[in-house]
Amino acid sequence: MEIKNLAILKGDDAKIEKGRIILSGRKKIKKADKETIEDRSPLEVRSDFMFANGSIDFKFKTNSINTGILLLFNTSDNQGAVIGLSMTYGSFIIGDGLNKITLKTKAGSLKNYNLDEELHCKIEVKGSNAKLYINNILLCESAINIKESILTIRFNSEGELEIFDIKAYTIKPKVFVVMQFIKEYNELFDDVIKPITEQAGFDCVRADEFYTSTPIIKDVIESIQNSTAIIAEITPDNPNVFYEIGYSHAINKPTILLCDRKRDKLPFDISGFRTLFYENTIAGKRKVEESLKEYLKNIR
Repeated sequence: MEIKNLAILKGDDAKIEKGRIILSGRKKIKKADKETIEDRSPLEVRSDFMFANGSIDFKFKTNSINTGILLLFNTSDNQGAVIGLSMTYGSFIIGDGLNKITLKTKAGSLKNYNLDEELHCKIEVKGSNAKLYINNILLCESAINIKESILTIRFNSEGELEIFDIKAYTIKPKVFVVMQFIKEYNELFDDVIKPITEQAGFDCVRADEFYTSTPIIKDVIESIQNSTAIIAEITPDNPNVFYEIGYSHAINKPTILLCDRKRDKLPFDISGFRTLFYENTIAGKRKVEESLKEYLKNIR
C-alpha cells in the first residue's frame, strides 16, 4: 500500500508533494563575519496508517551525511522505539526510547554510500523481531515489542533531503499458545483460546501445528520471537511449558498465564506474574473468555 496521506506535525522547512517529503538545505547565516549554518529542530510527519506487524519501505536521497530519518513506534513497555538513520549517532540504528534514545544495535552510515544516491530502506517487524535493510542488505536486527502505531517519521538534515515511495505492508499479528497437549487442554484451546484470539484480530498458533523438517525447538523459539504475545496454560508442571515461558520473559514478550483454580500453588518463579485463573464450568468459561478479550485488547 502506497502512503500518500501525510501531514507535517513539526517544522516549517519541509513540504509534501504527492506523498513526497521534501526538506530544503539549512540556510547559511553570518554572525560576527563568520558563516554558520542555522540550527533546525527535528521535523515530524505523520500518516493515517496504523502499523504493528509487516514491513515499511521508502526511498530517500540527500546531499549531506548529517542526516537523520527515524520511524517512531509505540512499544509494550511504553518507552517507544526508533528505527532508521540516526543523525546523532551517524549510523543506521534500532533503539529504545523516543526522545532519549538508547541504542540496541547500529551498523553502517551514509559515509558508506554516495551522496545524492537514491537509497532504499526497508523496516520489517514480526512480533518482537525488528530488522532494518538498506538496498536489500540486512544492517540491523533486534528485539523490540512494537504495539500498533500511527506511522510517524522524524527527520532532519544539514543538506537537502527527499523521502519518497513510502509503502507499507501489514501482516496479521500472531499469538503463540504454550500448553500440554492432552484432551483437557485441547478443548480449552479449541473452545476458548483460539476463537477469542482470532476474534481479537490475531492468528493463533500452537507447536503441534508445525509441519516442518526443522527441529521442534527451533520452530518454537522462532514462533515466540515472531508472535506479538504468548498465552501459556500452566496448570500442570510441564517442563516444556515453563522453558518456553522463561524464554518469553527473557525477551520481554507480553505473556498471558492461564491456570485452572484446581491448582493449589504456583511455582515461586512465576507466582509474582499476573495470572488469569479459571474454572472448568460453563460460568467459568464465560468469565475466562471476557478476561482474555481484555488482555488481548490491551496488548493490541
